[in-house]
Amino acid sequence: MLLPGEYQGFLLYVYQNGKAVKIPVKSFDTKSNRRRLTGAYSDKAPLAAILHLPEDGEAAVYSSDGRMLLVNTADIAPKAVRSSQGSVVMALKKNKTVTKALLAEEARVTNPARYRAKSLPAPGAILKDEDAPEPQLKLE
Repeated sequence: MLLPGEYQGFLLYVYQNGKAVKIPVKSFDTKSNRRRLTGAYSDKAPLAAILHLPEDGEAAVYSSDGRMLLVNTADIAPKAVRSSQGSVVMALKKNKTVTKALLAEEARVTNPARYRAKSLPAPGAILKDEDAPEPQLKLE
């Protein structure tokens, strides 16, 4: 849930099929009071994450095959239509999905250049143990 206040910034929707779309928060401004908002996002594919972006930055997108991709949100064109499906940012192999997405600051990556792509869509790089979101437990 987001309390919009001044209705500034963007919402980044990341779908499990590897697509992402950036929607201005202003497009959620309504003229009348409503109990609930309908048509807030596209239901063509399941959502993996919704991120609030006060300004453009980087987002870390994780896939089910152990890969991660750092995406600059400035490379994703904003869409005014809330139900837009977006564009492909992460190229996925067959039967693989996007599992989650985080802001880059929350991902705590030691070598971010390894996970950045020159162009989109990109498959991302295989996660190293030190960059994994849940570190592997070791028995001693």
